[in-house]
Amino acid sequence: MPSFYRLLQDAWHPRSHPMQPSSNKQTLRVKLRSNPSEDEREYIVNGLRNFVKDSTTQIIDTKNVLDTTKVAVTLLNLFFYIVSVIAVSLCFLVLWLSFTANVNENAWEFGVLRAIGLDSFAVIRMYVYEALCLILSSVFIGAAIGLLVSITLTMQFNLFTQMPFTFDFPYWLFGSVLLMSVGVAVAGSYLPALSIKKKDIAIALKNM
Repeated sequence: MPSFYRLLQDAWHPRSHPMQPSSNKQTLRVKLRSNPSEDEREYIVNGLRNFVKDSTTQIIDTKNVLDTTKVAVTLLNLFFYIVSVIAVSLCFLVLWLSFTANVNENAWEFGVLRAIGLDSFAVIRMYVYEALCLILSSVFIGAAIGLLVSITLTMQFNLFTQMPFTFDFPYWLFGSVLLMSVGVAVAGSYLPALSIKKKDIAIALKNM
């Protein structure tokens, strides 16, 4: 206990009037030895709090605050990943239904392309390329708009809080969403096109 009292007394000036606040002492930082245990940190924090008599003095465990923030950020990223998987799954269903209707409506074009010499795989690749163009353009346009909006809002927020601007791009989240989007584009266009792959040219031209 005398050690805690001495630490707090060193934060005030002069020593002839202990625990009297001075205008030139606002913070007291206590550096512990490397890798202290949680019980040791709580012991020191609780020991210092015994000598705090006013409500204006706060004792903060920095490592505890950082650990809590890290857990919150991890849970928030997990929430974003779950939402991304749900959104991509819904996009897969919509893309599948859209290309199924597109293939059935354009069966005559499939027959014409087969008649002029293209094989079935070349025609299917056309559907896949179309889906990739739609998905990739949507991903990059959406990412650009999201970056612009987030940077603008962050800079406006930092204008009031006087905090420095830092740019932290979620590379893992963006990469996973991009890979899932490419997979959805390929699967959502290739699987519906298989329904007319084995059709004869005459049947496809009659749209049967």
